[in-house]
Amino acid sequence: MASLQIAHVGIHVRDLDEEIAFLKLLGAEVTSVDKMSRGRVAFVSLDGVWHHSLAVFEDGVQVPSGDSQKEKVGLDHIAMCTESRASVDRWKEKLLASGVNVKGPQIQGPEGGGLEGGSSSYTIFFHDPNGICFEIFAEAQTVSEFRKRRAVRM
Repeated sequence: MASLQIAHVGIHVRDLDEEIAFLKLLGAEVTSVDKMSRGRVAFVSLDGVWHHSLAVFEDGVQVPSGDSQKEKVGLDHIAMCTESRASVDRWKEKLLASGVNVKGPQIQGPEGGGLEGGSSSYTIFFHDPNGICFEIFAEAQTVSEFRKRRAVRM
C-alpha cells in the first residue's frame, strides 16, 4: 500500500479577504473562490503546482485566545517547508517587515532546547489574522536520520 501525504488543510476564518491577503504575503496563489451555502471558500496553492494546499472557509471566528497553539481543540499549526536556513531567515525578515510577529528561529530538537523526539528542523512560528499558527522550517531530519541520532544517544 502506498504511503499517504498531506495534500491540503482546511481552515475556518472570519474574513476571507483578510486571510487571502495574509496568504499572498506567503507567496500563495488563489486558484478559485466559490460560494457555498455556509459562505465563501477559497482554494489556495502554496506550491504553485497543486490546485490547493489550503481550503479556506469564511464561516469561522478568530481563535478565542488569539493563538491556535494555546487551544485544546482543533488545529495547532500549519507547517511549510523551505529549502534552507537562509530561506527561513529571509521569510522571517519579510514577515517582520509586514508587521507579523515572529517567534524564532529555533531548533526543534534537544540540541535547541526542544523535545527529545524533535526533528531538529530550523523553524519560525507566526500567526495569521485569525490566530492560526503557521510554521516555516528547513532541514528537518528524515526518519532514518532520526533513528540513527536516537540510537547514538541510547
